[in-house]
Amino acid sequence: MKKYMLGVLLIFISLNGFSQTKKEATIHSSVVCDDCKDRIESVLNYTKGVKFADVDVETKKVVVKYNSKKISLEEIKIIVSIGYDADEMTAEETAVEKLPACCKPGGME
Repeated sequence: MKKYMLGVLLIFISLNGFSQTKKEATIHSSVVCDDCKDRIESVLNYTKGVKFADVDVETKKVVVKYNSKKISLEEIKIIVSIGYDADEMTAEETAVEKLPACCKPGGME
């Protein structure tokens, strides 16, 4: 019985430690349309450490689930390198210039 309880305790401790590495963040972005959504999700969902990324065009929010042992929140904000703001970080100007007209700030207005 003691071995069983020790095994259960070890499993609980390991699972609890693992779950602490799973994080979720909401990033405010300059997303404008569904093309922006697809572009951001494509980049983030294929980034090591990111488990899931979902963009809501209406609220301009990017929800990201990630493993904090593999990637930091600052690293997730790589969307600035493809032309989109990420919270306080401004999109790289050269990347914004490469976006389709509809995806640039003010493009859908």
